[in-house]
Amino acid sequence: MTEKFNKLFETVKFPNGATINSRFVMSPMVVNGSSYEGNVGDDIKYFERRADSASLLITGATSVTPDGNTFGYGLGLYDDSQVEGWKKLAMAMKSKGNRALVQIYHPGYQARCTYKDKGVVYAPSSINLPFIPYPITAMSKEQVEETIERFVQATRRAIEAGFDGVEIHGAIHYLIQQFFSKTSDTRIDEYGGRIENRAKFALEIVKRVKQYVKENAKNDFIVGYRFSPEEIHGEEISYLLDDSLYLINEVVRLGVDYIHTSLWGNRAYASKAYLGECKGQSINKVIKSIIDGRAVLIGAGDITSADKMLEASKYVDLLAVASLILTDPDAKNKILSGKENGITLDVENRIEDLALPKNFPPMVVAMEGNGSVPQKTIDLLRGDYQGKK
Repeated sequence: MTEKFNKLFETVKFPNGATINSRFVMSPMVVNGSSYEGNVGDDIKYFERRADSASLLITGATSVTPDGNTFGYGLGLYDDSQVEGWKKLAMAMKSKGNRALVQIYHPGYQARCTYKDKGVVYAPSSINLPFIPYPITAMSKEQVEETIERFVQATRRAIEAGFDGVEIHGAIHYLIQQFFSKTSDTRIDEYGGRIENRAKFALEIVKRVKQYVKENAKNDFIVGYRFSPEEIHGEEISYLLDDSLYLINEVVRLGVDYIHTSLWGNRAYASKAYLGECKGQSINKVIKSIIDGRAVLIGAGDITSADKMLEASKYVDLLAVASLILTDPDAKNKILSGKENGITLDVENRIEDLALPKNFPPMVVAMEGNGSVPQKTIDLLRGDYQGKK
């Protein structure tokens, strides 16, 4: 291995004592590998191919409710009957000795397929949003409490299936973020209004998941939290990094093992705050200073080469690699063997080797705008890739 990359293979220890032997994380990516009901399917072969791509592997967004179908064939962990399939997935993800986590979420108003099937989606408030082409129904307080419990039960199932942790997904405009956002949360009860109320949904989930884990899992079971640092719609400010720092501090105070920033675009790991008191400052560096060693910081966004991995490691503790692991599952081992120049985002004549699920093509949209993925790669992945060699 080239000496300058030694840092990428240092052991990292989480607050609960769990360790991993490198800084590589397989970023959560929805690949549409399940059945329409969310049962494990093509996901197994997909993760088997990537079992040694990182020291920590995280599934794509996994719904805690049967009414949370966003993508069509995304994962679900909302019923005990699904656990057997998840046991097989855990074995596949851990087959090379690495740790495996489940990312658990509720899409809220983004449950597009649920609306198509049932004619209703739930969110904090009944509002009209220009980017949502159907009506949104406000959750009752009872539904809010039930949803919090669903996160706990999904955690229980993850433990039963043999996973090493869960990542609570509070980013990308899904339900947890919807509660924190002034745009989508106009409630007048204890879950809306001032920032402490808008953060309550997230904090109750973290608190109850942590309590369940403390009582029912091994001491090194990891609980992480992913979030979007800012939400701004044109001139409308839903929340700023300044606001997120309050939430992060409270989440860390509750004992999460890591914080995972969700950022997008070219060199997103180096993104700067757009507005507010933190304007112009590195988002990840500000967050790292707030965490102050109490939790591990994971960063994502355009980590698509060995040199970008080194650069990103100046901002965060762990590197959540997405597009690159999808297109080149062997990238980590290429660096380890001194062949980093062979890392590639080009998938021509390699599609079959990538073990992508048959329903993957629509998910390519998530790779657009990344900054580094070649258009040719996007076109090949979106096309009839099963016919390509």
